[in-house]
Amino acid sequence: MFTTPKSKTILLAATGLAAAMMCAPALAQETTTTTTEPTAAEKAATAKAEAGSDEVIIVKGLRKSLQSSTDKKRKAGQISETITAEDAGKLPDNNVIEALAHVTGVQITRSHGEGDSISIRGMDDVQTTVNGSPASNGTGRSISLNDVPAELIKSVTVYKTRTADQVEGGFAGTVNVDLRRPLDLKKGWTLAGSFREVYGDIGDTKSPYTSALIAKRFDTSIGEMGFLVNLSYQENNYNEQYVQSETPQTFWGAQLTSLPADHQDAIGLYRIQYGVDSGKIRRPSLNASYQWRVNDNLDFVLEGSMFNATENRSYSAMNTRLKDSPAVLSDVVYAADGKTILSMTETDPNLTDTSVMPVGSVSRDDYNKTENNRINFEAHWHNDNTTVNLGVYKDTSSFDNQWYTTWLTLDGLASMKVDTNSSNVEGGGPYVAYYDASGNALDLSDASNYNAYFVENGKSFTDSSETAWNIDVTHRFSDDKFVRSVQFGVRKSDRELTTAYGYRYAYFNDVAVTDFPGGSDLDLVSVGVGGTNAPSWYRISRQSVLNNWDAIRAYANTPGNTWETGGSGGWADATVSTERLMSSYTSSEKTAAIYAQLNYGFKAWDFPVDGSIGGRSVHTWGQSLASQYMKSGEIVDSVRAGEGTDFMPNVNAIIHFSPKLQLRLAYTVNIQRPSFNDMNSFVYLYDTTNHYGWGGNPDLKPNEEKNYDASLEYYFGRGGILSAAVYDKKPSNFFVWGKQQNVPTDDDNDPSTPDVSYTIYRAMNGGPGEYKGIELNAQGFFDFLPSPWNNFGASANLTYNYYGKIEYAFYNGEPISAEEAATIPGIYDAPYNSKYTYNLSVYYEHDKWSARVAFNHRDRYRSALDGYSAKGYSTYFEATERLDFAVNYTPVKWMTVSLEGTNLLGDSDAATYGANSILNAGTRVGAKTVQLSARFRY
Repeated sequence: MFTTPKSKTILLAATGLAAAMMCAPALAQETTTTTTEPTAAEKAATAKAEAGSDEVIIVKGLRKSLQSSTDKKRKAGQISETITAEDAGKLPDNNVIEALAHVTGVQITRSHGEGDSISIRGMDDVQTTVNGSPASNGTGRSISLNDVPAELIKSVTVYKTRTADQVEGGFAGTVNVDLRRPLDLKKGWTLAGSFREVYGDIGDTKSPYTSALIAKRFDTSIGEMGFLVNLSYQENNYNEQYVQSETPQTFWGAQLTSLPADHQDAIGLYRIQYGVDSGKIRRPSLNASYQWRVNDNLDFVLEGSMFNATENRSYSAMNTRLKDSPAVLSDVVYAADGKTILSMTETDPNLTDTSVMPVGSVSRDDYNKTENNRINFEAHWHNDNTTVNLGVYKDTSSFDNQWYTTWLTLDGLASMKVDTNSSNVEGGGPYVAYYDASGNALDLSDASNYNAYFVENGKSFTDSSETAWNIDVTHRFSDDKFVRSVQFGVRKSDRELTTAYGYRYAYFNDVAVTDFPGGSDLDLVSVGVGGTNAPSWYRISRQSVLNNWDAIRAYANTPGNTWETGGSGGWADATVSTERLMSSYTSSEKTAAIYAQLNYGFKAWDFPVDGSIGGRSVHTWGQSLASQYMKSGEIVDSVRAGEGTDFMPNVNAIIHFSPKLQLRLAYTVNIQRPSFNDMNSFVYLYDTTNHYGWGGNPDLKPNEEKNYDASLEYYFGRGGILSAAVYDKKPSNFFVWGKQQNVPTDDDNDPSTPDVSYTIYRAMNGGPGEYKGIELNAQGFFDFLPSPWNNFGASANLTYNYYGKIEYAFYNGEPISAEEAATIPGIYDAPYNSKYTYNLSVYYEHDKWSARVAFNHRDRYRSALDGYSAKGYSTYFEATERLDFAVNYTPVKWMTVSLEGTNLLGDSDAATYGANSILNAGTRVGAKTVQLSARFRY
């Protein structure tokens, strides 16, 4: 239903292919490079080759960055990819996630005009580390990488496999961020800074970025020292517009009985929304570091970092709920399967009851604040054969969210026509037309057509603290014996977490919005999706809600103004709204790990082989303290403890066919622990009659994954590489959200009575699964061509995830037989797994000028293993394509000015339901941006 311009894709693919082919002649002209763990003979040969060359080449800028990145990949013990900043404060893109979009094997999602999350080889459980140590925020196992500014970063490495010396977690892979340190810089003072302004074409937004670095490296009588302070401030002012639908499912109530008897299994949408999502994100950040190199054998590092973010977000939508009302259905048009509804009419049977169709404008205003702080100490000692590293760090993080929600219903709405594939939405999408009792179009821009219906105020917060220490020892035995070196180490961590969540709400009787406190101050909201036929609607302004909040609360507590099913009127029952109850808990988690690893080397058929064999054992224990809450208002404290041990072996080998050609082979095992939110012990038994509830699942098992990898790599020239990799990843115990049936529950707090079995909405373990794929990569400058063509370079990479399946025996709590699964397209499709992802880039660098044009394509993928939509109706995001450019000019050696643009193709995020795209789910319009920037360094 959504199409991609094929000519554009073919043209860009041809350009990338031509670029890769142009690199080929350079393969015979590269200089000799060293390899990982070279033998003494290889070192001598390399030295001789270098000594025989009269040419001294000074590499800088983009070439230096590419060469440094390629060298890191070549020398790494794992299969990895690295991005290196060209100079202080300059990654290839504005944030870490955007830069990773061009890395082989990585796929990203975007939100609010910026990179938002990543997956590696089709898997989204990614571990984040800072300077090699795990970093996390809130209830999760990672930090938001878009909160880490590019200006503070030295390099970013994506590890696709792991070795025993790396901390467990993130079976999709690990993203490590290396921050700058003072002894990485030149002697004396270093000053650097930047400023840029980003202009977005949706909402006419402007977003400023600025950074400053001051550092000094100097000699003293007690050794070499250095300090560094790096500051950054970013703003992201965004405005996104969309139309989206939710949750295809069967009907119930009057809507179900209005369908013919032979179509009462019909699948229809639960809700359609037109929306505008706008706001401002502010990100102040700091990295401060002090290094002391006592002598060639001993050095110390003390550093602190702060990555903070505050967000004011305003969301408003024309909310059309197609279910949960006694409206009747007519004019129903089905898809070819005979049960999926493509279009229909809903009609109020009374034509007078304004509450019968819950349709109107829903607005929510949020304030979010995230804080991530770390203090870190390291000591490094070595002699000719032994290295000892000590690390101690403490992380503290917090997340606070406060929100206000208002809902206005449409007065006089009698019927509406729904089309899931309307031409009013570019590319096709959901569209609703609204009518009054006379059949005339209802005027949404008339304030008198709105009633106040609902208000809500809530808050959630999470505080987390982790302290960890580690000692790692490496002893080298030989350069040419089988056992080259051994590594061993220990690590201990202790994490404490508290989270709370609560809200109050009230529903109102039919109250004209102008009679409601603050209802005379309205904003008219317009959406750009749907062209001239797109709706506009009213909302109570954010400032009016805040200014009149005391009056709104008093109004909600006045008898007769509100109604609430099962409640007492006014605000919701106090027990329901107590912050301690609604998914609030405290958790603790401790780990103790020990590892050992042997690094070996030998010759096979005259080819040097080196690698590692190791294993890591980690013992995890802790507990969750929460509450079991019954709808009756009774509360029972719940304490659940857990404990377990995991062992993760790894075997890595690198076969050096020549100093330029090597083959990597790896077998690794990794684990991924559940998020604290998924495994907390809170449960809410909201229906004690039919026995339903929701909550966490303290019985969740960690994911475990076995990985088989091979990578053939050819290095040439200055930063050139050709590589091909294959992988087979076999995870088990996937986390799937759905209904777990027959859960024994003490719903009367009486130990003398038997437990009652409930159906609980919670995370559960699914699986097993398997991911198979191929990666191809080519990169290099055209140094073999005559001037000026030797100033050009290109890169092209392709990730082909040709197999991605996750098996599970249930869907939304209902069992799935093998026979039934065979009839449901895509039922076992792995989430986040795009079949094809490819990147094509062309770059130029000479003297004072450099430029880059980059194209990214990500194929269609399933969004999640959701447990709410009907079987076979999971959400799939359609293919996306982006074209970006950058031009840099350095008029003097200490300053560079840049002009950059993103999403020049104006690509939007479109979604459909089902592997066969049987229904349109909506589209979110992506902004084009242009930015001007200036950087200086001294």
